[in-house]
Amino acid sequence: MKKILFIVFFYQTFVFSQNLTFYGVLPVINQTGRISQKFNYNLFASTTIDAFKSLQNNTNYPVKDLQLYLQPSIIYVASPSLNFAASYTYQRNNPITPDFTNEHRLWQQVIYSLPVGMGRLTNRFRLEERFIQAKNTAPHTLATRARYQLGFNMPLQGKTLDEKEFYLNTYNEFYFSLTGTKNATYSENWSYLGIGYNMGKMGRLELGYVSQIYVRNTAKNLRFLELTQIMWVTNFNFTKKKK
Repeated sequence: MKKILFIVFFYQTFVFSQNLTFYGVLPVINQTGRISQKFNYNLFASTTIDAFKSLQNNTNYPVKDLQLYLQPSIIYVASPSLNFAASYTYQRNNPITPDFTNEHRLWQQVIYSLPVGMGRLTNRFRLEERFIQAKNTAPHTLATRARYQLGFNMPLQGKTLDEKEFYLNTYNEFYFSLTGTKNATYSENWSYLGIGYNMGKMGRLELGYVSQIYVRNTAKNLRFLELTQIMWVTNFNFTKKKK
């Protein structure tokens, strides 16, 4: 009897499931600059591309640019282990098709990191105020969300990351929808594992795998995005005096 119940549950979960899975690429530019001894800025830009056609739940999904993301932020460096940041972020879903939607987002965050073993453990807490346009002709509505990211990075050659050396970077981020229209309180989860290479003056190049899980409706059906992330990380220091 138990075997029969398990087979029925398995069949219902995977045959009648309305979950969606897409595979694609996520190119990212992540540029940080030192403004003063206490303030940095960061420019983060990405686009999420569904790279393969698919037929799911009797619906055809074409190759498509799913999201354009532009995030400038200001960072206050309280200490080597603690910093605070704030940002205005612009997100455009389906950016090159008529069914696009816009989101204007404000957020505030704190990052606390500490050494663990040969690497560094990072805790990031972020609170977001999201002005979401449900349709491209609709008014914006306000929603709030909290995010917690637990990350770890470490050099793979020696105790410090030097030029022409590799490093490991990984994180898991939990998304909690607080107010406004929402499909679930625990609404998203992002996991990442990547390997980076320090190119010296050219910055760092990082290649990794991102798995994004999103609750896409009130029936708790999920959307899985399985992405190859390619990120270029650069750092400028405008406080250095010219010789």
